[in-house]
Amino acid sequence: MFVPVSLVFNFPVGGTKEDIIDYLSSIHRELYWKSSDKIQKFRVWGLSYEERYAKDVDLWVHFATKLGNVEEFSLFPYGDESCPIYQFPQFGYKNSSMRNLFLFNCQLNPRASVHWSSLVSLQIGFIELTDCVMERVLSGCPNLECLELIQLSGIRLLEIRSVKLRELTLIDYYDKNHDIWLEIIAPYIQQLELLGSFSEIRIGQRNVASLVTAKLGLNFRFEDKVRNLEKECSYLKELLHSVAHVENLELGTWCIECMSVLELKGWQSPPSRQKLLEISAIIDQLEFPGICSFLRNSAELETLVIDWHWWCNNESRELLLKCTNEDEQSRRFETHYFNCSLLHLKTIKFIDCFDLLTKKNSVLPLVKYLLKHATVLEKIVVAARLIGTVASRDYVKMEQEFLGFPRSSPNASIMFSYL
Repeated sequence: MFVPVSLVFNFPVGGTKEDIIDYLSSIHRELYWKSSDKIQKFRVWGLSYEERYAKDVDLWVHFATKLGNVEEFSLFPYGDESCPIYQFPQFGYKNSSMRNLFLFNCQLNPRASVHWSSLVSLQIGFIELTDCVMERVLSGCPNLECLELIQLSGIRLLEIRSVKLRELTLIDYYDKNHDIWLEIIAPYIQQLELLGSFSEIRIGQRNVASLVTAKLGLNFRFEDKVRNLEKECSYLKELLHSVAHVENLELGTWCIECMSVLELKGWQSPPSRQKLLEISAIIDQLEFPGICSFLRNSAELETLVIDWHWWCNNESRELLLKCTNEDEQSRRFETHYFNCSLLHLKTIKFIDCFDLLTKKNSVLPLVKYLLKHATVLEKIVVAARLIGTVASRDYVKMEQEFLGFPRSSPNASIMFSYL
């Protein structure tokens, strides 16, 4: 009977050449003695890669794909733009037992078919790929369920036709040719996450027809560092239309910023079917009209989670500050009528509300609005992350203040907790 073992090697930071050679030798010795074991995890991170270490890294790939009975393999040879990138060997593209594979800073260029028949999870990051290579990799993973792409470039079309691949995550997509945008076609995926900085991206609603959960924690960047209001708002419109059918939706700070700008210009978000909505934003008067405008078209919403990014500075909402100011937005929020009926909203949760205790007036208009329009509301949960000690009477006072607001649901309770 084999007992699964884990082999985790992290090269020491700032080590000398001699330290690197010694550590390489220790890894090779360990692999020699473990070649007959069942390896649950084999991970090598932190090698400051140079071409003279190519054979050593090849040996690790050979062990993971040919010799060792490895279930999970993770490889990340470090290097900056001046260093050569490790070329993943051709023999490594054939393996029938590995289930999880994580390759970072490893250039992929299979000359023949890829055969990773048992792979269920794949992460690729920090490299440039082509559509052809990406297609060849995906076609060689018939049982893949989860795909994560981190800081990739070069791909123009990401087409996923596998019915088994249900989770797709993209983090920091960019392209050296600034006029190139990424199109995603993945009709069977159920969960999509777009995080970090993107150059341009296109997703049609029919391209992600089976989507259940979408997390839009992205922002758009431009090489000239000049933000383009019209362009960014146009991107957000397309994204919101593409995910209007999902049940679970998370919107990041950039989405809320652009949504508020669009609301100032009279645009209404498309009707949405989500039952769970999570919002990550600064949450003050500048963002309220955009949030309420989106809620107005979320008739089926049951749970609203607000993750308060109190630590963000004004740079994160540059566009919104150019369009209005907090005093003007506050007056507009108080006088503008957002016709809204939250007929199914039962739970509202505020997360990380450090500022809620010291600057609670900034969020009170939103609480009043929600209490007024949520006719079947059951509870509001305030989860505060405290710095230092805050007396419990602050919570009691705030609870009394919240409960004193007019509300459509007489059974709504207020609960406070510490994170």
